[in-house]
Amino acid sequence: MTFLLKLLYYFNLLWLYTDVIGEFCWLIEGIKLGKSLDELSMIAPCSTICLLATAKSLPIILNKNTLDSTVDKLRNMHPNSSNKTESKDERFEREVVRESLKFLNSVITFMYVCCAVVVVIFSTLPLMLMSYDYYYKGEADLKLPFLIKYFFDAYANTKIWGFVYIHQVWSTTNVCMNIFATDTFFYVFCTYIRMHFRILGYHFENVVCASHDQTRRKMRKCIRRHQELIELVNQLETLYSKSALFNILSSSLLICLSGFNITIVAKTSAILAFIPFLVVSLTQISLTCFYGDMLMASSTKMCDAVYNCRWYDASPDIKKSVFLVLFRASKPCKVTAAKFAVLNLSAFTTILSRSWSYFALLKTMYD
Repeated sequence: MTFLLKLLYYFNLLWLYTDVIGEFCWLIEGIKLGKSLDELSMIAPCSTICLLATAKSLPIILNKNTLDSTVDKLRNMHPNSSNKTESKDERFEREVVRESLKFLNSVITFMYVCCAVVVVIFSTLPLMLMSYDYYYKGEADLKLPFLIKYFFDAYANTKIWGFVYIHQVWSTTNVCMNIFATDTFFYVFCTYIRMHFRILGYHFENVVCASHDQTRRKMRKCIRRHQELIELVNQLETLYSKSALFNILSSSLLICLSGFNITIVAKTSAILAFIPFLVVSLTQISLTCFYGDMLMASSTKMCDAVYNCRWYDASPDIKKSVFLVLFRASKPCKVTAAKFAVLNLSAFTTILSRSWSYFALLKTMYD
């Protein structure tokens, strides 16, 4: 089964890059022929987001063992509460799980709708334009979703045109599926790890008991869980670190060019296509940075939870353990962009600032 899934992934990757290479060929030819900036800006963000989708999905495929290990650990750590008689701890865990999953489901639904709208708009827009031309002019030229240079004439007849059209639609679907799948995986991982940090913080606050032996057992259990969560964040870093770097570098370009096509290029088709494109570009990088920031904050909040336990009533060995946990919890668990930047809200503001600078420069060149 794993072999078949990998084979399907690489087949779709090959399918996609027959279009991506054609886009780059069209772009290079357009630059040589001196095509206008608004024409070139229509294809550049499409090529960029194809590369981004590959950069996001390929590390997941190459690190499948790490992915499976992470999923298994989270599955084993998931709180199991009985429906009959719940203790106070179980009720708290159930409430934390409910709150976390409610917000996560809303985010995933919003991301799904955004990606679906992009696929539908880019796939149907040429057909709508052809229908409009035929209705008002009595004739219509064949159109395709993207400007791609092939080694054959894609408009030679309706059969070739139909195959190329379906080819481009499936490529669009591949890109959106790769982005949606990898990003929602990241949101799920961050949500579950944050959820376990909250539960662990609750247990740390109540770690000191009347019995010294019971306190020691609970402390060992909490420390072991803390180490497991740190290891999970390290595995998340392995899965997403390299793709996060390309995401940060490319997002400014995607946001800039999408905004340029919406505000400067005087074409209704460009506005209809690139508004959802801009929403997806902003959504995927903003949510990635948001969840990265949320993960950091939840890991450092462990310090407050540990300090709020009744450590002053505990034995010297427990106090020493509390100090060591405080020292480790003060260092935030984070996901980085290949160690060059940290995924947090500060990184998102930097991306927006850079996007505006690129947009202003591009607008000056166009004017």
